[in-house]
Amino acid sequence: MQQIITSSCGAIHTSLSLSSFKFSFKLTFIISLILLSTLIEAVPTPFPSSVLNKRNGNISNDDLEKFANFAAAAYCDTSFFAKWNCGSLCDATNGTVVSKFFTTQNTGTQAFIATNEEDKLIVVSFRGTVPDNIKTVITDGKILLRDYPPSQGAKVHTGFFDAFSEARSQVISEVQKLHEQHPNFKVVYTGHSLGAALTLLSALDLLQNSKDFKPNENFFVVTYGEPRVGDLKFSQFVDSQIKVSRVVNGGDPVPHLPPKFLSYEHPSGELWISNPPKSSSQFITCNGPEDSKCSDSLSLGQLNVKFHMGPYFGVSMRACKSDNNKSLNQFVTGLDFDKLQNDN
Repeated sequence: MQQIITSSCGAIHTSLSLSSFKFSFKLTFIISLILLSTLIEAVPTPFPSSVLNKRNGNISNDDLEKFANFAAAAYCDTSFFAKWNCGSLCDATNGTVVSKFFTTQNTGTQAFIATNEEDKLIVVSFRGTVPDNIKTVITDGKILLRDYPPSQGAKVHTGFFDAFSEARSQVISEVQKLHEQHPNFKVVYTGHSLGAALTLLSALDLLQNSKDFKPNENFFVVTYGEPRVGDLKFSQFVDSQIKVSRVVNGGDPVPHLPPKFLSYEHPSGELWISNPPKSSSQFITCNGPEDSKCSDSLSLGQLNVKFHMGPYFGVSMRACKSDNNKSLNQFVTGLDFDKLQNDN
């Protein structure tokens, strides 16, 4: 009898704990939606004018446009990769041959690795958050900082590190194989949003674990709409290891997340498209990390989530034909919390 009573109490406690978790989960998402809705409704005000640069080191506007096409293509359904027939994105990068693509089981990380004979490129592209894939949403939400082993004292976003860790072996082995086959090809790591964060961690991993690669004119790391990935020590480590071109589109709020008050900090390399309505191809080359004259100069009222999906150098991150590539606006206004909880 005592055993039955104890078991029943345990069941009641478990049920209450589960209910409390669901309530907390739902409340957290509701608060997030309210904040994002505020950003969506905010009326953008004019951006400050400045001297606009056409080049950033060895990266040209043509490069930035081409790499944006690769970043957007990562959102495509994997069925398009075999024949590289995903519409305008694939047309703009004609001749690309995907040698490997995957979606990881635990975090839903999707990426492809490819070569392009015409441009002599090895390309690694990571997909960003997909609203219909709750695993990628959970990855974004795991914002607590954790240790970053390659740099003592540095810390990074837990969700991003977990997603990168699950994918790392597939990426690094394929890039090394392709480099052996095409030693004269340039290597490009790219991605948008969550994919941009994974791009940074994965590119660093390659440099740290393969003596065949050096951060020079033949190694590009170009991200679009990248959130903050780690703390100040991580930012300093990135700057000591690699040159990153981090494209920010106007008042996109995602590069301002997670917020600085949680000890997050961007590394250097921001290229700020300061006036997207006028031109999606003209940008300011910013100085150092968190340049107060670039996107950090914007007030909350100037941030608007509509900038997140581009266009970047004329390329929209919604351009793929894939059915699962919904806009963030649709996600914010259409998320069904009850269904979300029942599915989990």
